[in-house]
Amino acid sequence: MAERGQVGERLATMLQHAAESTEGQTEVTLRTPNAHDEATKAQREAIEVQRKAAEAETKAAEASMASAKAAERAAIAADRNAKYMLWSVILASLSAAASAVSAYYSYWSAVNPR
Repeated sequence: MAERGQVGERLATMLQHAAESTEGQTEVTLRTPNAHDEATKAQREAIEVQRKAAEAETKAAEASMASAKAAERAAIAADRNAKYMLWSVILASLSAAASAVSAYYSYWSAVNPR
């Protein structure tokens, strides 16, 4: 019977070691995600990055459109200012000519009294 006790103890020890070994392997398996999970996670991250890049491109396009509209308004204002400047120069020339005629008649009246 002593042999049965020793065999039982050995069997119990072996089962305990096997249980501890299996428990350790299960823990390692639980802690280490498999390659499929890693690939899925990487794909999700890549999709998120692409979504953010698309949002940034959309915002950049909107900013570009706003800039183009502002440039168009500036061009219209510059055109209007150029027209005002042209008319201002024409009126100033007419005023200078009228002033010169007035000065000539004033001089002529002073030099040639009636």
